[in-house]
Order: sequence, then C-alpha cells, then structure tokens
Amino acid sequence: MDLEEKTLDQIGDRCEECGAALTPAELQAVIESGGPALCSIHAAEDEPGLAAEEAGFFEGE
Repeated sequence: MDLEEKTLDQIGDRCEECGAALTPAELQAVIESGGPALCSIHAAEDEPGLAAEEAGFFEGE
C-alpha cells in the first residue's frame, strides 16, 4: 500500500479547459493551490465570485 504523500510532479503549461498558454502568474497560482491548470478566465469560473485580480493574475496591481 502506497501511503507516501503525493506531490505535483509536473504541471501543464496550458489551460485544461481551453488550451491557452498559462502566464507565469497563472502557473504560480496552480502550484500554490495544487489545483488544475486553468487560465485566469477558467479559474474565475471555477471559483464563483473570485475576480482575477484577487487571484493574483494581474501584476502591478
């Protein structure tokens, strides 16, 4: 039985929904959340009410 903690070995560089290339900020969000690789548009749809700015997808704000 494999009880070892699983880690995210490799993250795709494209959105799982639309295939768009992910920005560095979007990739960082995926790494931090451990969730699916989604662009900012689909990440916001996945989390109702979550604006892209709140997710850190826009730099400089």
